[in-house]
Amino acid sequence: MKQSARVIHRFSSVSSTQDEARRLLEAGEASLGHVVVADEQTAGRGRFGRSWTSPSGGLYATFLVSRAPGIALFAGVATARALERLGVAVGLKWPNDVLVDGKKLAGILIEADRDLALVGVGLNIDEPSVEGATSLRRIGVDARRGDLLLALLDEINTPADPGDVLAAYRARSATIGRRVKVLGRAGELVEGRAVDIDVEGRLVVETGAGTLHVSSGDCVHLEPAADAAQ
Repeated sequence: MKQSARVIHRFSSVSSTQDEARRLLEAGEASLGHVVVADEQTAGRGRFGRSWTSPSGGLYATFLVSRAPGIALFAGVATARALERLGVAVGLKWPNDVLVDGKKLAGILIEADRDLALVGVGLNIDEPSVEGATSLRRIGVDARRGDLLLALLDEINTPADPGDVLAAYRARSATIGRRVKVLGRAGELVEGRAVDIDVEGRLVVETGAGTLHVSSGDCVHLEPAADAAQ
């Protein structure tokens, strides 16, 4: 999934890097391979339009990449590998959270704009401002935002075979093997044991009614993980 030349658009404050990326695209000032990064977001958002607290002290960036099947898995693996360069062992909670010791270190939001995917990454560097989250500082990792951004750029610009990405995601999954509850956008509920991630990035859940392939939703882990990083 190789991208074009890297251009970094830096801002002290934006409503959200996703929105700023769209604005730059519409104005013809951004294109494939560019990244929008801000010190803070005043109206950051997560999946389903939910508010995402984004105070100064984190890394907030949107990467403009090719829209392709498996982009969600690719983005999770790229973020994990960038953190692993710092010696941080992470788990990937389906569909879009990066965990350390069961707590959220980073979140990923993917939106489409024509033939591009806007891959938004929000990563806690200083103390997290929400319950149930953690940060690099809290786990004793001293990292500069610039170094993290370059590591993410490097990973996102590294070609990857879809089969290798799926294997890498499965190996880091904090969800496979766990009992889970997944709530869909329309309120539908799936509960059972997560047994796999399929080639389309769907969560495979064994339920009392059979095996389901869940394409999206909010996933809650119903039991603790055996792996401390997860």
